[in-house]
Amino acid sequence: MKFALLCALLCACVQPLARASRVARELSGCVIRLHIRAESDAEEHQRLKLLVRDALSALLNDGLSAAASKQEALHLLEGRLDEIEAVAERTLRAQGCTAPVAAALAEQHFPLRRYGELTLPAGRYTALTLTIGGGQGQNWWCVMYPPLCYAGEELQNAEAAARFFDERLSPEAMRVLRQEETVYRFFLADQLKKLLSDSDGEGG
Repeated sequence: MKFALLCALLCACVQPLARASRVARELSGCVIRLHIRAESDAEEHQRLKLLVRDALSALLNDGLSAAASKQEALHLLEGRLDEIEAVAERTLRAQGCTAPVAAALAEQHFPLRRYGELTLPAGRYTALTLTIGGGQGQNWWCVMYPPLCYAGEELQNAEAAARFFDERLSPEAMRVLRQEETVYRFFLADQLKKLLSDSDGEGG
């Protein structure tokens, strides 16, 4: 069954696979993601995760919006990691939560995610990762640079983010961000890469 699925995905994704890699690299060169790991899946811990998200947005959005490049945004974040942890901890303490917080910048894999009319394909991106406690709960994912994140049900800064991408990305990458069919094929390509990776790791 797995072999049949692999063959079907291979047939559907040979061409999109190379394009997906190109576009993911292009996006990775100008984007910083945000990844918040909640302490657990308990309703209270999930609520606290969103409060931390809102506190970080209030702290960082203005500075990041003014950054002219990913490197400038990274420099800002690197210089404020201690402050980011302090603000997150202060937010938690105000709610009676004593869990520790750890902030770090690192490369990691993100799944396909849609933000209004823009869809970022799966791939490896630089991310600010904030782990609350043991970080065993459901994650919060969004885009830190350019700022593009939900506050409640409302997407923030969507028009500014669209302008940012229009100014920096190739027409091919913009088609991926804007066209559902193309992005779906990139999702299939990502699944193919995962299957190939799994197959490489199996003995037999």
